[in-house]
Amino acid sequence: MFFIIMIEMLFVITNISFLSTLYKDGAKNSLKENVFIISNLIREYDKAEYQQIFKNSDMRFNIIGLDGNVIYDSRKYEKEQGLENHGNRKEVLQVKEIGTGFDIRKSSISDETMVYYAVQKTNKEKEKVILRVSKNYGETLKTLRVILGAQFLFFSFLNFIIHIFYKKYLKRDLYRKIEIIENFLKDKGNGENLYFEKDPWILNLWDIVQKWQKQNLENIINLNREKRILHQIITSIDSSICLFDEKLELIIKNSKFNYLYEKEKTSYFNLIKDLDIIEIMKKSINEKQNQKAEVYILRLKKYFSVNIKYLEQDQRYLLSVKDITQTKGMIEIQKTFISNVSHELKTPLTNIKGYVIALEDAPDPLKAQFLKTIKNNIDKLENIIVDFLNISKIESSNIVNIEKIPVSRMKTELHAVLNERIKNSGANITYNLNLLNKENELKIDFEKVLTILKNLVENAIVYGKRIAPEIEISIIETKNRYKIGVKDNGIGIENEEIEKIFERFYRVDKARTSNKAGTGLGLSIVKELVEKCGGKIDVISKEGKGTIFIFTILK
Repeated sequence: MFFIIMIEMLFVITNISFLSTLYKDGAKNSLKENVFIISNLIREYDKAEYQQIFKNSDMRFNIIGLDGNVIYDSRKYEKEQGLENHGNRKEVLQVKEIGTGFDIRKSSISDETMVYYAVQKTNKEKEKVILRVSKNYGETLKTLRVILGAQFLFFSFLNFIIHIFYKKYLKRDLYRKIEIIENFLKDKGNGENLYFEKDPWILNLWDIVQKWQKQNLENIINLNREKRILHQIITSIDSSICLFDEKLELIIKNSKFNYLYEKEKTSYFNLIKDLDIIEIMKKSINEKQNQKAEVYILRLKKYFSVNIKYLEQDQRYLLSVKDITQTKGMIEIQKTFISNVSHELKTPLTNIKGYVIALEDAPDPLKAQFLKTIKNNIDKLENIIVDFLNISKIESSNIVNIEKIPVSRMKTELHAVLNERIKNSGANITYNLNLLNKENELKIDFEKVLTILKNLVENAIVYGKRIAPEIEISIIETKNRYKIGVKDNGIGIENEEIEKIFERFYRVDKARTSNKAGTGLGLSIVKELVEKCGGKIDVISKEGKGTIFIFTILK
């Protein structure tokens, strides 16, 4: 009996302690919510404006300067100068030490037991101030005392009843039932046929235990499944994820970018290899705030986006690291592209503008020459725009439209689009065909292949010798692809230049204003179109002898 009384007393003490803590946490969380609301107001409004909002509210709050002087009191509005300095209040001192403060005590003004919660915030004037919210805690203490008294009375009465019942019946009956269950488990072990004619509650109890066990097993299975799904998610994302506890020890980590971390280390400082990432982590830890930054790791020659989330509720830190090297490279490519586009457009426009101005006062013999120059620059401008549109079109679509095209149509279209170039240069284009079908048909994406041939032939004409360029187009058909070559007798390409000629805006002669210079996009377009058609392109060239471009495309 004494043991039961001790358990009851321990229960009462534990229960009251738990309830007290629960009420304190409830009051603290309630004040936290008030702080969240008020902190947004003090950033946007001045004292007069939020006094209008809270003058009739039960909510009380103070704004205290870092020196302890009360700047604003919702209950003592415009009387704050008469209030004593709050710098030595427990919650205010805690704010200065750890960022937040909490205390329960009697108010020196109202003589009531109050609960206080304080944090450091920034007001409308961008000043750092301490925001303190409070409410009456006296009623809560009264409630706890009532609960304590009720529990003592209840357990005193219960002890008396238990004492009588225990002596008369419970002890003997309980021992008998325990003995029956023990014997049954030894004999049967499953409880399926457990039955008491005069005491069926034992079977009900057994059923409850079995259901509880079954539910626990299902919960374990569900927990393991969710854990497995979470692991799959973490390992499948394209970022490195690390979760650290409040002691900054590693809790969980996926396998992405393992080269950023030391093996078998748990402390963040020892785990992370690179100082740049450690510094960002330190800043988040010191400020207890989220941090995001981009870093360049010299040893890896890569850019990374580092994102740290401070999980305030659990006091944990979630580190995610993403490789953005490719994105950075694309940005640089875009910058270069825009710069080159601007330059390419500016050159012919400047020439056109200059000759138009000169045309006004030019003598008649020169006007025709000026008009011809203007026309040449307009043609150049048109070619530039067409190349830019082709680049945009290639990048925006991966569709390949395969259709049967007569070789005669290909020849006619190619000569039509290059008619002026061929006529002015006196170029001679010959064809060498080796096709499997007798109809002389090509199974190709006509528009893409025409653009490829147009750019290669135009290139052969532009970089041809002074004599009439000789250009040979050969087409060899195999079972599943075409091998097409464009051979010229031009000036050729130096070996060190061959690898660069397919880069955008790259030109062998390096002169942007040279008569031979185009946009620098032609061969880049050729390479991208060949790859879209499932093939590749090679170059064979000898300086002063000529060049052969050989490419394959799928049928």
